[in-house]
This record gives sequence, C-alpha cells and structure tokens, in this order.
Amino acid sequence: MALRFRGGPVGRELPQPTWTVVLLWLLGILLWAGTAAAIVLTALRPPPEATEAFWISAGLAVIAGLLLGATALGLALMLKYTFSTAATVKLTERALREVLQKMETTRTGGGLAGASHEEVVSLLSEIMENTLLDEEDKAAKRQLARKHRQQNMKREIEALIRAGQHREAHQRLEEFRTRYAESDEVRQMEQQLSDALRRHEQNEIANVTEQVNRYMGLGLWERAMETALDLAEQFPENPDAARLPETVRMEQGANRRQDEQRLYREIEHLAGRRRWREAHRAAQTLIQNHPDSPEAKAIADQVDELQRNAAIAERREWEQRITEHLQTGRHREAYDLAMELMDKYPDSPQAEEIRKNLDHLKARAGVME
Repeated sequence: MALRFRGGPVGRELPQPTWTVVLLWLLGILLWAGTAAAIVLTALRPPPEATEAFWISAGLAVIAGLLLGATALGLALMLKYTFSTAATVKLTERALREVLQKMETTRTGGGLAGASHEEVVSLLSEIMENTLLDEEDKAAKRQLARKHRQQNMKREIEALIRAGQHREAHQRLEEFRTRYAESDEVRQMEQQLSDALRRHEQNEIANVTEQVNRYMGLGLWERAMETALDLAEQFPENPDAARLPETVRMEQGANRRQDEQRLYREIEHLAGRRRWREAHRAAQTLIQNHPDSPEAKAIADQVDELQRNAAIAERREWEQRITEHLQTGRHREAYDLAMELMDKYPDSPQAEEIRKNLDHLKARAGVME
C-alpha cells in the first residue's frame, strides 16, 4: 500500500506525519517479519530440552509480535487517513467560507447572483470525493471527465452545424482541434461542416439567383445588379455566383435593345396612323431613355416634324370641341376652351380665327368686359 499524502495546496498547509507513518509502517513489517522468522527457526530447530512452559512462552511471544506489528501498521494507516480527513475538513471549510462571502457580497445587489444551494452541495461533494481518492482514481476520473467534455463539445459542434451557424461551428471545431489534437472525430466533423457549407452555398446561390431573376422580370435592374454583386463577393470561388453579375448585364442590355426597337416600331406605327401626339410622346421617351441608341439617332431628325403634326392635331381637336360646345349651347365652356387655345398657340390659324370672333363668343357666353 502506497504511503502518499493527499490534499493538494490545502494539505501542504497541514503538518504531514510522513516520517512517523513510515517508521510505524517499517516497525510493523519488521515485527511481523521477525515473528515469522522466529516461528520458522523454532520449528526447524526446536530446543532439545524444550518444556511445556517454553512453548507457552514462545506462543505468547509470537502473539505479542503479531499484535505489536498489527498495532504499528494500524497506527500508520490511522495517521495517514487522519491527515487526509483533516485536509478534507479544511478544504470544505474554505469552500464554505468562499461561498458564504460570495452570497453576502451579492445579496445587496437584488438577489443571489452566486451559486445556488444545489451547486454548493454539488461542489462540496465533488471536493470531498476528489480529496478521498488516490492518485490512480483521480487520474481515471480526470480521464473520464475529459472524455465527457470532449463528447459534449462534439455534440455542441454538430448542433451548430445542423442549425446553420457555420462560423460558430468552425470556431468551436478549431478549439476542439487545439484541445484534443487531430483525431477521427475532428476529421468527421470537418467533413460534416464541409458538406453543410456546400449545401448552404448551393441553396444560397439558387435562392439569390431566383431573386435576381424576379428583379429583372420587374425591370429593377439596379437592385438585381446589387444583389448579384453581393452574391459574387460572398462566394468568389463559385463559377455560378461569379457569372451572375455578367448575366444581369447581358439581360439588361438585351432588354434595352428590345425596348429601343419596340419604341421605334411603335413610333412608326403611330405615325402611319397619323396619331401624332402619341408618336411624339414615344419619340421623346426613346430619346430620353436611350439617347445613344441607333433608333434614337434615327428618330432625332423627325422629332420636330412629329411635334408640329402633334400640335396641329391637338389644335384641330381643340377646335372641334369648341364647335361641339357651341352647337350644344355650352357657350361658356366654348369660350374657356378658346381662351386656352389662344394662350397656348397664339400664332396659330385657330387663334387668329378666335380673335376675329372674340366679341361674338363673349356675348354668347355672357362674358362682360
């Protein structure tokens, strides 16, 4: 049985009866060894003239030797475990004092922010249990606790991976590697994290690409480009993500060309039907939205003519409405329209005609000077 003294730093504060225990232990062993040797020697070479009194005395001496050896060994064990008990009591006392101080300190802060009653009891039980264990048992318990912490950390990392918290999982995995070095578990979790990142990347790229397509379908080209650039920056090594901004640019260019050609065909169609005002508005839209397009340059020389024809069409429509108001007896409305036409097109033939008949219009509309 090893004669080791336990108790850690607290045990070192107590007087250690090391030499006393060693001496008592040696004394007990020597007494037992001497008694055994005497028994063997007497049995092998008994005295030739041994009487009954001699054997009684020899038996008593053997019993006394054995008892004294047992007493010495018992005292050694008693001193050894008495020291361990004293160390446990002192350590428990110190732990209780620290807990009580902590509770007293936090009481004024609105509650006990320190350890709960259950935590205190668990802590003290752990202290006493660890103190009474020998070194081999302590080593086995530390190994078991290390294995338990390792498994808990592994479960935590796997839970983070399943929850999609990949950055936190990577940090915890690096910490796991630092603590427990390379192992099959590290490689397994690395593979799990790699697979999760790959799935996340694929899902993210698919979702963002669908979102970009929706933006393009709605004509929100700036938002589509911003979203595509963010994705390419997030996954620079992925070819699908890297190509997405260029896809947006190509789609926007194709859409622009379609819009330019559509507007140009629309202008031709409207002008052919002599819908000059609509044709003029479409020409203005084409020049404003696509000034550098071939269609805009082709229509630029026709804008003035379209504008003149649009003005003629508007004045004729205005003149027709004035005539209709006069025919239906709505003279005041006819007079107001005539004044608007004169203000907008003062040099037009219609304005000249209105000025010639202005007095007549005033009289019929009841307008006084």
